[in-house]
Amino acid sequence: MPSPVLIAIDASPACAALLTLASRYCRPGDHELHVLLAIDTTFTVHDKPAPYTAQELEEYPAACEEQRQGERAVAEAVQHLQQAGFSSQGYLVARQPVEAIVAKAQALNCKLIIMGHRHLSRLGRLLDPSISAKVIDRVEVPVLVGAAQG
Repeated sequence: MPSPVLIAIDASPACAALLTLASRYCRPGDHELHVLLAIDTTFTVHDKPAPYTAQELEEYPAACEEQRQGERAVAEAVQHLQQAGFSSQGYLVARQPVEAIVAKAQALNCKLIIMGHRHLSRLGRLLDPSISAKVIDRVEVPVLVGAAQG
């Protein structure tokens, strides 16, 4: 049975670097790759991909666009991995990133988590603590952290 690996992405260009990193350390047939993008609950309209109503588009344009971008990023990442020969699934969840990553990794019994890291100054880390550091502190599986550069 293939070992499950969780790749935590965002909708930035850095996603490509994480997919390359996963391809470098994982092998089709040996690893099943799961792509996760956690989106802030204030920027979600639906729990699952669904067409937006005219009213939703009018009342929540930013949320609709944010969710669309997230859905597109997950779909593109999964397609890229599948074209590389991996068994891959994607998930867009409305939850805080740390909680979403930890919960999905546990639910899938992942053996590895791959995620990005933003290079922040000390002040930046104080104001916006590192998601990767928080995940590392909460899981018992290895976390492969790649630089989040596009």
